[in-house]
Amino acid sequence: PDEVVSIAVNAVKFAKSLGCDDIEFSPEDAGRSEPDFLYRVLGAAIEAGATTLNIPDTTGWNMPWEFGEVIQKLRDNVPGADRVIFSTHCHNDLGLATANSLAGALNGARQLECTINGIGERAGNASLEEIVMALALKGREQFGNTGKLYSGINPVHITATSKMVAEYTGMKCQPHKAIVGANAFQHESGIHQDGMIKNKSTYEIMTPESIGLMRGESQSGAGIVLGKHSGRNAVFTRLK
Repeated sequence: PDEVVSIAVNAVKFAKSLGCDDIEFSPEDAGRSEPDFLYRVLGAAIEAGATTLNIPDTTGWNMPWEFGEVIQKLRDNVPGADRVIFSTHCHNDLGLATANSLAGALNGARQLECTINGIGERAGNASLEEIVMALALKGREQFGNTGKLYSGINPVHITATSKMVAEYTGMKCQPHKAIVGANAFQHESGIHQDGMIKNKSTYEIMTPESIGLMRGESQSGAGIVLGKHSGRNAVFTRLK
């Protein structure tokens, strides 16, 4: 342990010696680490000059309430925690990367590391588009005593950016991927189609246009996909 602390301190000091004034220190696998040792390492990193503490759930092991508690305990117990930004870096092995990142934000993290389309090692990382839209829709109301949370990202560029990343990497999104999947704004169930035709907010909590997906009048102007579950109103509207 002493050697690990020494290596961490020397690395931060080396970055500072190069003239860096914004230094991020990230303890691998923090979500499964011994808390007291984590406090010690992070405190030493701050003293050496770290300005951002990035807390990874490297293996996607934590539940959201666990990871949120990790962030809160670090803020409460790490010497100098009030002088740095806490960051999250969550993996999606249990499908909880976005939820864990938002739990981190709820408990005081102010940087959320994420990727377009959620790409990354193994099952991927927290999805940028999911985090951005969650904060856009819920950030003003659902983050307790932490205040109104928002990002500086303009969501209208999400669709184009997602398609560009998928094209350049050759990693296609699953059709039912939240926000950017091909089916995210499409409706086949007759009950849903009827509601969409009458009022789109019945079944869509955001508009496709808000993420740069211009639906226009295609698919009856409401993402209507005709199939075996479609109802009369959808068929009538399409024929009309």
